[in-house]
Amino acid sequence: MGVIMFLLLVIGASNFSEVIFHQDALVANAYPIDTSSIASASVADVVVDMGPSIAELMQTASLDKGASVFRKCAACHTKDNGGSAKIGPNLWNVVGKDVATSEGFGYSEAMLGQEGNWDYELLNKYLTKPKDAIPGNKMVFVGLKKGSDRASVIMYLRSFSDTPAALPIVASTEASLEATAETTSSESM
Repeated sequence: MGVIMFLLLVIGASNFSEVIFHQDALVANAYPIDTSSIASASVADVVVDMGPSIAELMQTASLDKGASVFRKCAACHTKDNGGSAKIGPNLWNVVGKDVATSEGFGYSEAMLGQEGNWDYELLNKYLTKPKDAIPGNKMVFVGLKKGSDRASVIMYLRSFSDTPAALPIVASTEASLEATAETTSSESM
C-alpha cells in the first residue's frame, strides 16, 4: 500500500510541476544559424590545409630541440650504433632504412607488411600519429602534433648514422634548380 501511495505522489507531483512550469514549444531558434553556404559546399570544395611539407620544416629543424623532444622516445628506443632493442627497436641509422628491419626486435604484422623505407615523408606521417600512419602497429605513442617538433626529431634521428641521409629538397627550390640546369645546358649548346 505504501509503494502505491508513493507512486501516486510522484505522478501527482510530476503533473503538478508540469502545470506550474509549462513551456510552449519554440517556434524558431533563439539564435538562427545560416547554413545555406555550408549545405551547398561539396567535399571537393573543402580545402584542407596540410601545412608546410617536411622538406620545408626540415629547413628550420634544430638538433638541440630534437634532442629535447627525443627524451619522450628514449623510454622505449635506444639510439646507439649496435644498441639493443628496448620496448621499441634501436633507431641507429633509421632514416632511409627499410621499415621493420632492425635486428633483435619483434615487429607487429602491420609493420612487417609495410613496404618501403623510413624516408622523411613516412617518418613525418608516422611521428604525427603512428596508429593512423600504419594501422595495427604496436607503438602506443600518440604522436607529435607540432611540425617543428617532428622535423627536429627527424633531424636528430638523421644524426644517428655514420653517413646521414641527404636532406630533402623543398619542391619550389627543386623546380628552380631544374629550371636553372635546363637554362645552363641550353646556353652551353
